[in-house]
Amino acid sequence: MTENGEKSIKRMIIHSFVVVPFIIAVSCALLYAAIRLLTQESQTAYDLLEDVKVGGATKRWQSAFELSRMLAHPDLIPKEEHFVHEMTSAFRKTKEDDRRVRQYLALAMGRTGNRAFLGPLTEELAEEKEENLPAVIYAIGMLRDHRGADALHPFLKHSNPRVRSIAAVAIGNIGRPSSIDKLKEALYDSEPNVQWGAAVSLAKMGNASGKQIIANLLDREYLSSFPAIDSQEQNQLILSAIEAASLLNESELDAKLKQLAAEDQNMKIRTFAQDKLK
Repeated sequence: MTENGEKSIKRMIIHSFVVVPFIIAVSCALLYAAIRLLTQESQTAYDLLEDVKVGGATKRWQSAFELSRMLAHPDLIPKEEHFVHEMTSAFRKTKEDDRRVRQYLALAMGRTGNRAFLGPLTEELAEEKEENLPAVIYAIGMLRDHRGADALHPFLKHSNPRVRSIAAVAIGNIGRPSSIDKLKEALYDSEPNVQWGAAVSLAKMGNASGKQIIANLLDREYLSSFPAIDSQEQNQLILSAIEAASLLNESELDAKLKQLAAEDQNMKIRTFAQDKLK
């Protein structure tokens, strides 16, 4: 607690007439938070989707966000065809809407894993606003439908490096063998993020063309040469690289994994590397 905070508490104790109103205010705030939490927990996917359709501006994107979180849990995904129809209808109406509504709805559709959403996500992809492309492209990748790869290949050449990077990751999630040559080209992209995504995606598909890039990602000294990448992002990249390296039978990568398993500063990374070496 800061010195100013301690002084503030002392003043409340000295001026006791403030204490009761303060406690009442806190109690009311906690009660409101509890009621809100209970209300949110009781909401179904249909309830949230209805809020997306008819709620106010803020309510709509928040409900779309909550829906995308909810549908990350397989047991909470509605299986009825009616839900697919309602989700599709809502998504199609968001083309000129608040970008957050469209982005979160796209992610919600992807997290269902229901390939019926491939059509709605890809039908206007060529005209999609650039700010929405990463979410829509990633959602297509989550569906893991081989038909989606053809729609994503052109985005490996997009002018925005973030879009290219997400496309490389999404194509790897789909895992269609005919995408391998496209991903090999992306290994030579001018943007490191794109190279990294392509290398990891190729490894997921059993292709070791990006093994040197993966070896770099397993090296903290290499990652430290990118000042914009903080320690948390470093750890995430290393974890992804460990997963990719474990899929390839490459002695150089195995040596890197053994080094991380024995010496890395992060216990989670050491444990993960040890597990992958078993």
